[in-house]
Amino acid sequence: MFDKNDFATNQPKLIDRFNRFPQKLRLSITDKCNMHCVYCMPSGKISLYPKNEILSYEEIQRLATIFVGLGVEKIRLTGGEPLVRPEIEKLISGLSKIAGLKSLGMTTNGLLFSQKAAQLKAAGLQSINISLDTLKPDRFKSITRVDGFSQVLSSLQTAREEGFEVKINTVIIRGQNDDELVDFAQFASNTGYPVRFIEFMPLDGSHIWDLSLVVTKEEMLRRLYQNGIEVLPLNNRLSDPARLYSFKGRGGSIGFIPSMSEPFCGACDRVRLTSDGKFLTCLFEKPSNDIKQLLRMGKSDKVIADYLIDCYRKKPLGLVGLLEHKPIRSGMNLMNTIGG
Repeated sequence: MFDKNDFATNQPKLIDRFNRFPQKLRLSITDKCNMHCVYCMPSGKISLYPKNEILSYEEIQRLATIFVGLGVEKIRLTGGEPLVRPEIEKLISGLSKIAGLKSLGMTTNGLLFSQKAAQLKAAGLQSINISLDTLKPDRFKSITRVDGFSQVLSSLQTAREEGFEVKINTVIIRGQNDDELVDFAQFASNTGYPVRFIEFMPLDGSHIWDLSLVVTKEEMLRRLYQNGIEVLPLNNRLSDPARLYSFKGRGGSIGFIPSMSEPFCGACDRVRLTSDGKFLTCLFEKPSNDIKQLLRMGKSDKVIADYLIDCYRKKPLGLVGLLEHKPIRSGMNLMNTIGG
């Protein structure tokens, strides 16, 4: 069985040619989702991975242990929607016991969270990011194509009651929900739920992304200030994607993830594993590093670790390089297959 200490003493850590090393693993466990958000899922008929192509919980556990042995300290489960996988609490229980893992979280749309919250907490899940792109029930149905606004609000309350660390993820799209910036800021201040505004990225399956639809961090800050909401910058680690701010004269906080206007590629400390076993060193990298094949060929943990090290060494500069050398187009990757 894999022994983390063997890798700690005999193996180099993951490191790329820009001297970056990952401490966070985004682990997608399914490409299925019980929402159909316009900025994420493909329009029309959706092609999902066959069941036998999806990593089993045992395979996920094994790979996660290898990643932690190579320096990963934080794991976040993503999808699709991770809670559509049956008995996910069994996976969480196993992951939470990995020696050296310091944080275990999940990003969810919140539809199923309330009914599973207690089990997830008992299994060892620590934090929850809940996606919420509007505070208007009718608009929620239009964006997600699901009538589930009340369930998501209930999940926020349940998460707090169960003692989870809770954040709200809000993708801002010009002409769709950018008129709610002030409402979300007030919601964050009044409720204490941190809201993180995410710039719209070209990871949409429906190919609606266009640069004109991106509302930048600076524009959002300006619009909040124009509406009487002043914020003060907090101390931010360069590797954290969110730029955090507190409200001047009131409680609560907000954050901005300026992936398009202020790419933070130079300090990136994240890697991704897709539900069908592809290793992505960058959010905008095409899935090509097939780890599942090594697993199912019976390769040892050391062979798999060596492959991960080699793949990560070749990690591209990131979106910064793409912005300099290539035109940005919609659908550069599919968010439902690679996770957030």
